[in-house]
Amino acid sequence: MKLLINGVGTYGADSKIGPACWPHFDLIILREGNLQLSWGRHQALLLAHDAVFIPPQTAFVGTTGAMGCATWVQHFSAAATELPPPISRRGPPRILRGAASSEVVLALLRRLHLLREHSSRTELRLRHILFQALLLELTQAPQRPETERPASARLQPAINWAENNLGQGQGLPTIARYAQLSASHFRTLFRQLRGQTAGAWLRERRMQEARRLLTSTDHSLKEISAQTGFGDVVSFNRSFRQFHGLPPGKFRQANPRLV
Repeated sequence: MKLLINGVGTYGADSKIGPACWPHFDLIILREGNLQLSWGRHQALLLAHDAVFIPPQTAFVGTTGAMGCATWVQHFSAAATELPPPISRRGPPRILRGAASSEVVLALLRRLHLLREHSSRTELRLRHILFQALLLELTQAPQRPETERPASARLQPAINWAENNLGQGQGLPTIARYAQLSASHFRTLFRQLRGQTAGAWLRERRMQEARRLLTSTDHSLKEISAQTGFGDVVSFNRSFRQFHGLPPGKFRQANPRLV
């Protein structure tokens, strides 16, 4: 096992981490804020004190929330026999909820950070021992149950999921269930955190996507109505006209496709 890089990272609101695909392990620990991690068709929201082990050759990207985030980052290589369970060289990223909240883990991270610029044989050996201890502490720590995540933390993954599935016509009750919230709680929380109603947000996102498709593709109105979650062209035309002040056909004529 070899520790390649260790350090800290600070990212502002709505920032990107990656996309990346490393030939080695990437251990990311959230110090503050939250981070939406996506790999393949999957995604997970990381909160403060969560740790995630990303195996080699795993393509991923992270997106911070409205408050940004601060991280500890460790890159390391290891043979399969050197990894404590449940870490593995194969499979998806492994998330350990709340595993980095203990004073022991925090002390190990701080000590490793202080040693990052040192390169004597003794200091490199100490880094190796401390990092092995860190892995053991993280993998043995009791994890926070998923259901204990605050309701506000469950909101953003549901919003991201809905925006990636506009064509499926997901309504607010379905989106609320994805967030493990009642529809009324979802609406209340959404307005508190985003400053607009959930219905207005969903309508706005559908109209933004419709406008993009009208001006950047040759798709028919029927195709665009399906891709933006409307059941038929009539309801799409009516909603588009109410939102933009003119029907989608005339909007396309007034805004020719950008080549």
